[in-house]
Amino acid sequence: MIEKNILTVRILEGMEKSKDCPLCYLWTECEERYLKSILTNEVVMDPAFREKVVAARGFCNRHAHMLYRAIHEGDVEDGLGYALYMKDIIEKIIEQLSHLCTNLSNDSKLSKDRALFHRKKGSVITLNDVIEHKTQRQQCPLCEHLWSMNQIYLHTLIQMMDDEDFRIEFNSSKGLCLPHFVSAMQMVCISKLKNPIYVAQALIDAEMKRLQLIEHLLSEFIRKQSWDFRNEPSGQEGNANFLALNLLFGAEGVHLREINV
Repeated sequence: MIEKNILTVRILEGMEKSKDCPLCYLWTECEERYLKSILTNEVVMDPAFREKVVAARGFCNRHAHMLYRAIHEGDVEDGLGYALYMKDIIEKIIEQLSHLCTNLSNDSKLSKDRALFHRKKGSVITLNDVIEHKTQRQQCPLCEHLWSMNQIYLHTLIQMMDDEDFRIEFNSSKGLCLPHFVSAMQMVCISKLKNPIYVAQALIDAEMKRLQLIEHLLSEFIRKQSWDFRNEPSGQEGNANFLALNLLFGAEGVHLREINV
């Protein structure tokens, strides 16, 4: 019997409410919740978090635009938090580029032909090397949080699947998207489980069932595009392309990295 805590409850919620992969559901739900939280005064005024944002030179393209939309669609009171983040980032970049200009100026004085490179300890340091070194960035703080939570949920799911009753329940669910399935199989290999073979088999069985269902729906969709069958009423296969998209690639905005084993 699975001991219920906030993480197992969240997994069960994902299985119940998701239209597709429950881990994709938890990712997108966490993204929406955390995105709004980092625009609150409590988080914006946290020096440690502001420093993390600056170290990352802000947010990835997706999350920078999502944050901007949040302040213009009524999700937060005003754009003060966003403006403070952007100001910190711009000030840091100005500082970095100022140092870069100074270094380039010094380098050009050392070179007779004023080329934008010089030799140091037998290696050529190019302009590109200087830029990459001076403006290197950390991961987008929002992406980092989502990745961390995704790993926690993934680990929780695998631990839950060590329970026979939950494996039966999982088998009747919609299964996982292919990226989360691959991550789950990798997680099985590095987790301490009582029944790793049963867990792996349950994951494969659920995935095969989902793959076969959507393959059938795609076949029906393709068949009904034929002139001979064009008048047949549309059924679930009308949504086949969208189902295949989410199965093969995960929900929009979800990105996964390989687990180090």
